[in-house]
Amino acid sequence: MAMKKILVITILILTSFQTSYAQQVDAEELKLLFENPNKVWWVRHYKGLVNDVHDITVILGFDGEVYHGYATYLRSETRFQLYGKAGTQFKLYEIDKSGKVSGILRGSLSPQLLKANWHNYQNTVGVSMHLVKATPEDSELTQCGHNKWTKNYNGNYMGKPTHLLLQHYTEGEYKGSFYIAHENKTYHVEGIQQSGEDRIYLHLINEKNEKKGRLDCRNMGSSRVDCTLRNDEGIFSSQLTSKQTVNTQGIELLDYTIVMDVTYPNIKGQDKFNAIVYQQYDKWLKKNRIQTTKEKRKTKENPDNRATMRAYGWYDIEYLSSKYVSLRLTYMDDWSDYEEIVWTYDLDNQKTVQPEDLFLANSGYAEFVRDYITNILKKQPDYKDTDYSKWIAKENFEFFSLRHEGINFSTKYNPIYGARDVTVPYYKLKPYLKKVIY
Repeated sequence: MAMKKILVITILILTSFQTSYAQQVDAEELKLLFENPNKVWWVRHYKGLVNDVHDITVILGFDGEVYHGYATYLRSETRFQLYGKAGTQFKLYEIDKSGKVSGILRGSLSPQLLKANWHNYQNTVGVSMHLVKATPEDSELTQCGHNKWTKNYNGNYMGKPTHLLLQHYTEGEYKGSFYIAHENKTYHVEGIQQSGEDRIYLHLINEKNEKKGRLDCRNMGSSRVDCTLRNDEGIFSSQLTSKQTVNTQGIELLDYTIVMDVTYPNIKGQDKFNAIVYQQYDKWLKKNRIQTTKEKRKTKENPDNRATMRAYGWYDIEYLSSKYVSLRLTYMDDWSDYEEIVWTYDLDNQKTVQPEDLFLANSGYAEFVRDYITNILKKQPDYKDTDYSKWIAKENFEFFSLRHEGINFSTKYNPIYGARDVTVPYYKLKPYLKKVIY
């Protein structure tokens, strides 16, 4: 009897893909997947994002014993069938158009929300899914950067300015920097927003990767933010005001074999800057399109190859003022090396900032910077590692970006040690600088 039931389900799966794979599926069609369509308790529609980037819709039905449904990735129009059994854990099998299990979803389900983690059947690749209740007609593509931004906030602490540069880069997660003029120091910040709360919790992290305090903020994303700073000096409340906003734009594609997404910044009124940024990403995208087209010619759509072509690009704004922006563009894919571009742009003069724009010719600044960085790193525990110290000795810290208190110099990414950086204060650099930029 069990074997007969499995056979019936498999036939239904193959038939349904042959008749409706490229079309929208309505509730009555979905009910035909069940042994008795008249006993289906409910059919629901959901729409949301995969990894907070890729548009997806799900239609799902339940008869008290089993689930049947479809998941459709909207941009590529790639569709999978879903099947699962009632149990203590919500679990659905993703089934491709050949009738094979190509992935598994595990998570939670309610009439208003479908939240799950998907992984391929080998459990080597995973993504997150967050979908909310939708109408059957809701299949419009969203701009994948629509809910992401970078904001520059100004405030005061101990009678001196503070600057919070914060990037909302994925659902409920934030990163950026917090400059405290009282200390003349920039901290890296990262944190989360709990579901259903209007407060985010940002940890202040120093150059040694130590947590040195916490910034709790309400109404984040609005023009005025109420913040509480908790550190060794006590607890301080203040209000931060948004001065600048950088919008996020993106390009994405998700189908049977490809998972690709790129996000990049867009500054209103800075068309030349925006064009340069897009050109950087477009160059990388074209390279990836050539590679994926070549790979697709020789790659079959079977579960072994599900989501095996992956490429990601993202940005971090490291400094932002009315005059300058420093950003880091990062690219990572499965067929080439990890790439980074660190770049500072003069917003007033609409030009890329080069070292010769900042430093006096023949001033010996490069030797001074190198000696300063080496002396700082020698004091850190990692320097006792012989391989690490040899690597540092070979690096020229070619990347630079601005900070409120100085200029930050960093290495290329290393697969073992990551990227290392040191900020040289302006008061140390003053004899070598061509002009005041802070």
